[in-house]
Amino acid sequence: MTNTQESNKVPKKFRNLKRSFMKNITLRNDHSFKSFPKGLRFHGQEQEEQVILIIRSHWIIYVPQILLAILVLVFPWLLGAIVPAIFESVVIFISLLITSFLIGISILVSAIVKWYYNVDMITDQRVVDLDFPNVMAHTMSETQLEHIEDITQKQLGLLGSIFDVGTVYVQTAGSAQNIEFTNVPRPRDVQEILSDLLESKEKGEI
Repeated sequence: MTNTQESNKVPKKFRNLKRSFMKNITLRNDHSFKSFPKGLRFHGQEQEEQVILIIRSHWIIYVPQILLAILVLVFPWLLGAIVPAIFESVVIFISLLITSFLIGISILVSAIVKWYYNVDMITDQRVVDLDFPNVMAHTMSETQLEHIEDITQKQLGLLGSIFDVGTVYVQTAGSAQNIEFTNVPRPRDVQEILSDLLESKEKGEI
């Protein structure tokens, strides 16, 4: 992305903000780490509230589910290789194919839904953690920026070091709920973005 494109993407209220997080937030954007998304609105959003960053879990977290889905999809052929008699019965083999297809696709859909709808948001007023444990339920946690007392990040072992994945812990004051951004990409950048954003908020820059 060119500097001109980045400048056009950033809302006016942030363009003259001399903070290091502005550089990090506009670099290496993808569907798991997306700054200043266009046309995004969420329940409870204030009229002038600006969504700064949308974060989803890193794709590496869903590799086991993807591999399981692939294994389920090829299971009829694997079973047929072990028990050749299965290929001789068309009804049994087709039944296995249909069953494995339905189960495999449901695993893939579940992984996609969890990745897409489990969202962490940072705005110029609050942080929001939206979790969908399954398609039938969801939970939403949020806290205002002024309630944040501490921000820490922890990488996810060897995978975290290789793929730059970790969890960001947002500690809040009083009765406000602590928030965790779990298994997100670029946890150090998220920590820096939040820290700089808090300082800008305290100084009245945003």
